[in-house]
Amino acid sequence: STSCTLLQLTPFLYIRSIQNIMKFELISALFVGAQLIGPHNFVSSYAVETTKRKRLGRNSFLQKQERGTIRDIALPEELKELASTFVNRNPGSHSYWKGWKQWSTLALDSIRYDLSHNLPYPADKAKFENLFFRLGVAADVGQMPSFSDPGARSGYALEFFARARNLADLYIDAFNPSYVFPACWVDSMNKTPMLAGVEEPYHIVSLGGGPGFDFVAAGLASAFSADTLEKAPTAIKATILDYEEGWGDLVGAMGRSTSDVLQQPNFSCKWGGKCDITKALDHHSNQACLEAVSSTQLWTCQYCVAENANLLRESNYVFFRDLFENAKDGAMFVLTETHPRIWPDLCDLMEKHCPYMQIGFNKKGREMLLRKSMNSKQTKPLMSKEDRLLLGKFEDIGRYHERKIDAGYMRQSHKSRGS
Repeated sequence: STSCTLLQLTPFLYIRSIQNIMKFELISALFVGAQLIGPHNFVSSYAVETTKRKRLGRNSFLQKQERGTIRDIALPEELKELASTFVNRNPGSHSYWKGWKQWSTLALDSIRYDLSHNLPYPADKAKFENLFFRLGVAADVGQMPSFSDPGARSGYALEFFARARNLADLYIDAFNPSYVFPACWVDSMNKTPMLAGVEEPYHIVSLGGGPGFDFVAAGLASAFSADTLEKAPTAIKATILDYEEGWGDLVGAMGRSTSDVLQQPNFSCKWGGKCDITKALDHHSNQACLEAVSSTQLWTCQYCVAENANLLRESNYVFFRDLFENAKDGAMFVLTETHPRIWPDLCDLMEKHCPYMQIGFNKKGREMLLRKSMNSKQTKPLMSKEDRLLLGKFEDIGRYHERKIDAGYMRQSHKSRGS
């Protein structure tokens, strides 16, 4: 059998040897050609890009837009008609959830498509890809990247609509009685417009919220729950604050696209100004935040805690300490991150200085759900046994990450062909 195997392999080995000879001859020819035409001309045709970028995948909106493969977009009237077909479904049921996923996917596509024709600056794919890479580095090392380039900001606004979808899913999940949430969270959510639960205007502040994804999330959940429960939608007044003041014009564009697609003129989104979560609440850069603290019912902060981790630790989280202290009783907070290793620091802050807080986690720690208690006699933060076990795991994750960084880990960019 051995001789038979060798006989079978002989043609293959012969072909491989011929291929190697051909490769050698090709490389020799290229080397001679390089000497004839000069080294500068030869190298320039194989130039290596030095800017680090995270390449966009085939499902990227910018890629589809570039290739002309964007699918049919639902009109506002079609979204209304689709929502009306779910009226008889029970909120919290599997069929209601399926209807929500179908409707919200179409609605998000429509809002994004409308925004793409409503941008104050055209999206720059290459600059956004560089920003995309630097966002990952920022989460690794705890230092915020720059959002100063308008083309990169426009790309960010078009590409990261999943951030609106995930937050909207969180709101609708509260309908489901089998879903595990802190009891205080469900009680408060039932009184929000996202579950068609209130009549008076509802005030939301999004911290580090450029370009307005948190407003989109609230608008989606509110419009769908109001239509399917056949209730008049509650007015939503969202204020977007961010360290990068260049987001202002994009926030206006996002607000218009969302309200137009959802056909909800009583949903408003405004740029509130600068906010620096690494400074005290009474710092001049947080003036707009300080003015909103007494009236805001929901605070959202998505993907900006980890990238500011170093300065937050240096400041002893003074901004969040001040915010929790001055927020109105019953105020809710949603903090979202790509990893949960930052949450133990915040929990430690609340254990020491904010005994009135109620704490829970969602999505295995991707989301931290907080509520300021209305019980003046509460003497320590409330957290379930299950969430305390999760907190211990988050501490382990944090220690592992620190060891990895100390060992010299650095995030690598995508290797381009020819590099």
